[in-house]
Amino acid sequence: MEASALGKIVAELLLAVQALTGVGASVEPPELAFLPQQELAKQVCGRPCEVYGWFPPGGTIYLDERLDLLDDTLARSILVHELVHFVQQEAGAFRAAADCAAWLERERQAYDIQLRWIAEQPDARVAFARFGRRPWKLTCPGEALNAASDWAGQSGTQ
Repeated sequence: MEASALGKIVAELLLAVQALTGVGASVEPPELAFLPQQELAKQVCGRPCEVYGWFPPGGTIYLDERLDLLDDTLARSILVHELVHFVQQEAGAFRAAADCAAWLERERQAYDIQLRWIAEQPDARVAFARFGRRPWKLTCPGEALNAASDWAGQSGTQ
């Protein structure tokens, strides 16, 4: 993908994330790095796993090189999810996300914004049908799955 087209997509999605989170700080967009899925899985999970994007602390979002950000709403939604983590970092939210509960809340907020963004897209029905992960089942070890841990109704603001 051409750098200028990619930069335009990142800028548009960053503005959308800022609007959806209510965090409107003007920041430089993060860098994007595209990796083969096997390398991304090794970096994130240390083993083969189903991962498409990752934002470790810093200023770079890592994405699966197979994602078509230009023509695929679901692929762009993965970037939206990672941009939420970038905005969370820039806003100083979840600085101490080392424990499971904080990590889980950070992820729930990112999924909330990702799904809200998809819902605003013209092809939302198709994108939702392809959305395979069920983020509302994320739990910490020993945490019972219940209505209180269901993130779907949360605001997602940082």
